[in-house]
Amino acid sequence: MIRTTPRFPVALLAAWLMFGTGPTLAADPNPAASPRLQVIPLAQYQLLSLESQTVHSPGAGVIAVSENLFLIGLYSQHFFSQDLGFDYPDTYHSIELMADGRNARHRYLGFFKSESDRPVVGGLRTFQAAAAYGYEVVQQPGFSLVLGGGLAVSDFGIETADGNPWPLLPVPLIRAAWESRLLSANLDFITGPNLGLTLAPQSRLRATLDARLDKLRDERDLFFEGALVYRFFDSDHPMGDLAGVAVGMKSDAFEFALEAEDESLELHYYALFGTVDLALLKLTGGYAFDSRVRYRERTTESAGDGWFISVSALYPLGGSQNDR
Repeated sequence: MIRTTPRFPVALLAAWLMFGTGPTLAADPNPAASPRLQVIPLAQYQLLSLESQTVHSPGAGVIAVSENLFLIGLYSQHFFSQDLGFDYPDTYHSIELMADGRNARHRYLGFFKSESDRPVVGGLRTFQAAAAYGYEVVQQPGFSLVLGGGLAVSDFGIETADGNPWPLLPVPLIRAAWESRLLSANLDFITGPNLGLTLAPQSRLRATLDARLDKLRDERDLFFEGALVYRFFDSDHPMGDLAGVAVGMKSDAFEFALEAEDESLELHYYALFGTVDLALLKLTGGYAFDSRVRYRERTTESAGDGWFISVSALYPLGGSQNDR
């Protein structure tokens, strides 16, 4: 199951806020214009401190945005301070790459993710990749629908006659976006659903919900983040609809596939949080609770309650597309 991880929404939100790279609901006003590439270095750090475990997660990456292309690459390391069960290693790596492009009504999407103690080199089970093509079958003011498909590569638990993993699966591509003064909504589906909702999107006070479903084992496979957000400026302000504060609740996790067959590590937790978003600097922190560590997708133990902080910073190189 390919899904966006906790680090992806930070970069995606930053790019959407600054450059409007979210789902386009109408045709490009000037498709013949020469695209200008905007490069944005990004740095992140997260600390999760629980009663029986502490995780440090520094990371860095880069975003590149033009009128019709969105590229992102992120790398993070994760250090577990306390000993893990089954003699598991204490250091893990995350590599995430995504390319999202458009040409008129044509959509192109590529995605690669590896979260493991030995990313990529640990074999098929330590990474997932997908490439898909879609066509915008509906393009109306306020509504867009893209349909298509592609191929995903990973160890999906399907074996060939000789016992080797079957590495390829066809996947659908469904993208729907709807926007009004009351509600904006978008749905992305490749190997699982990703839903985003914003109540009163044009208001400085708004409510947001992002949810995604990963696998179908239990309620912990539903990841969500809901927040009440207050933006300091209106969208037509010279500073833009950027900075603000938020309070909310989320369900999140660290998940890693080890090189050894059928070995995996997951740390799930819920959190109540507050956020101060200054556009180029975003600070989030709060109370983490009801956490659990799961080994091999079957052995679980509680990690207790605690707290977390997350810091992300980005800086655009050069002028933005809207000259802000």
